[in-house]
Amino acid sequence: MEAGDCIAKRYYGRILNGDYSDLLKDRTTDCIHRFAKFDEMGIPTMPYISAWQEPEKAIWYEFISQQLIQLLGCHYEDAPQCFRSCVQEQRKYTSKTTIDGLRQEILKNNEVEGQKKELREEVLAQGMHEAVYKLVTADQSAFWIKDQAILESYPSDGIHLSLGNLTVVTKEMEAEEKLKETQKSLRKSEQKYREQAIHDNLTNLYNTRYLYQSLSNLINEHALKRKPFSLIFMDMDNFKKVVDANGHLNASRTLQEVAATIQKALSSPAYGVAYGGDEFVLVLPGQKKQQAINLADAIRLRIKETVYLKKLGLNVCVSASFGVATFPDDATTLTDLLALADQAMFSVKAKGKDSVCGISWSSSNGASRSPENVTYDCNDDV
Repeated sequence: MEAGDCIAKRYYGRILNGDYSDLLKDRTTDCIHRFAKFDEMGIPTMPYISAWQEPEKAIWYEFISQQLIQLLGCHYEDAPQCFRSCVQEQRKYTSKTTIDGLRQEILKNNEVEGQKKELREEVLAQGMHEAVYKLVTADQSAFWIKDQAILESYPSDGIHLSLGNLTVVTKEMEAEEKLKETQKSLRKSEQKYREQAIHDNLTNLYNTRYLYQSLSNLINEHALKRKPFSLIFMDMDNFKKVVDANGHLNASRTLQEVAATIQKALSSPAYGVAYGGDEFVLVLPGQKKQQAINLADAIRLRIKETVYLKKLGLNVCVSASFGVATFPDDATTLTDLLALADQAMFSVKAKGKDSVCGISWSSSNGASRSPENVTYDCNDDV
């Protein structure tokens, strides 16, 4: 059957004028007639018939809706190339679901071009095709089109037909994009809120809320694994003098810079906590007492050797006292560990400040340990 006998003033396909089987030509002719009548109804949906031949890579249209031609702003014979050049993005929706619904696979224009073979093989395997395209025309008009098609194969001709329908879904996709942006913004806000909820506003170290939660988990975890961890309780020495000499604002700035000194000295999973006022707690997972004492002394020296608020021209010098307690050697509960590290720190204060003390236990005649026989092993320079 000649092309001019069926539709034909705007037939730019290959099958009806090519050396193909009557079965394929009859099917193509029938579909063209049906799709043309449907297109003439003016319904806001755009039927098409595309074809490709293996092993050739060329894909062409046997029929394309007049409405799509108008959207693309091109001639019928240029439609295949025009459509491909207008595609900026392709989205496929798979049956695999996520917490947000169907999973999307998003391909940009260059990725679509690079995966033509894989995409054709996927359509062949599934017998159908469903995707959404973002098109940007030559005049920079942008719109989204949903593509749904079924596949018919004619092995004797080496031809595959896609009988499809295109629908403009710009409003729906813009609404989806807006929803995604809103969800993304909400997730960022939630993350920011969660971060703020467990961080100290002044120093950006963790706060006591996080300390109590994490210590409980740490105790359970290290008890199961029979691993130690240590706490360092730290208090600034004579910090009221800094406040009196420089004012509350600059004293707070000093604490910010001290916190930065602490943070630089810690390696994950260790972390610092702003415990309140000019007190800090350092949590050292996996570290034994001597390791914690060594780290505390290194931080002590770094603080003592640092001149703070230099950019403001104030040149503030400070020192700090440190107490160390270790799980499970010294205590097995959160409150006892903090209390013992605090006691060790206060023993430094009593002996002259600017030093480090670790809890040690003394017992005689096999007597059981009790808080009464706690002693403190301080550095010699207290």
